[in-house]
Amino acid sequence: MKLKFPNIKKLFPLFTLAIFCVAIYVIYLELKDHSLKQILAGFGAIPLEHLLISALLVVPGLVALACYDVVACAYLRIKIGVIKPLLTGVMAYSITNTTGHALVVGGILRLRIYPNWGVSVPQVGEIVGFGVLTYYMGLTFTAALAFIFESDDLARILGNIKQVGPVLSAPWFMTLVPSVLLTAIGLWFCLLIFRKKPITFRKHSFRLPSPWIGVFQLCASCADLIIVASVLYLLLPNHNGINWLAFVGIFAVIQQVALLSLVPGGVGVFSVIMLLVLQPDPAHKPQVFATLLAFRALYYLAPFILGGIAFLGFVLTQNSKALKQRVEHHREKAT
Repeated sequence: MKLKFPNIKKLFPLFTLAIFCVAIYVIYLELKDHSLKQILAGFGAIPLEHLLISALLVVPGLVALACYDVVACAYLRIKIGVIKPLLTGVMAYSITNTTGHALVVGGILRLRIYPNWGVSVPQVGEIVGFGVLTYYMGLTFTAALAFIFESDDLARILGNIKQVGPVLSAPWFMTLVPSVLLTAIGLWFCLLIFRKKPITFRKHSFRLPSPWIGVFQLCASCADLIIVASVLYLLLPNHNGINWLAFVGIFAVIQQVALLSLVPGGVGVFSVIMLLVLQPDPAHKPQVFATLLAFRALYYLAPFILGGIAFLGFVLTQNSKALKQRVEHHREKAT
């Protein structure tokens, strides 16, 4: 008698839902002693100049993120200039930052845009995959730098986390993490420098980018992460003694965990981990949570709305052009 196990892919939605519910429950436990009025008051406590500076930083942050598409097109030798992939990246990432599932949703959005400029469907898939690789390079490198240069600060912060703190702050762990991360980055660049032949995996051939493309990948992804982490750092009322570089590293690690949770946009997961890491005193918890909500609205929701409008405008414009071409074609046939 053969036992049939459920397809792992079918369990992903249940896993995502379970993680989301746990995150919401932990947030409830953290904030159950505080009223909604206190949380709303936390929004008003954010200094106006900090909000304005953070809003201004959103624009270069999105541009840095959109540069993933520019670097990908350079790697694929797609000659459509810089502006087109930059605008496509802005529209796509402003939406997928909120919806999550960058491979699927981002692929669908780009398939509606890139073919209008002569980019093939397989190339669109490569652009999306290359963007994911670029993002993880930034996460890896920024986290490694923080563990190297701010190890004492990070050990203190991680040591305060309940139950797992002693393990996370242990010297062997603080040495192991940056060693593994930098080794991964080093191996990648060794491949770029020394391997000239494509890598073949399951009958698929993958041409390695040049070392310069790898450098551009790293610069774009690090710039993106540094800007978005700086926005949150600026908005927070209390950093729990965490300096900026250590916070950037912590932000990169939390983003990684939130992505692995498969919850769209890391909703709930990111906030609960940040609350646990920052360990604000009870009086500041409502304000910190309000700041996290403000950050999500500023850096995710607002670009999502604007990106959605821009994407809709692009689709309507392309449909209008296609309709005009059909009408002219029928007229020419009629004459």
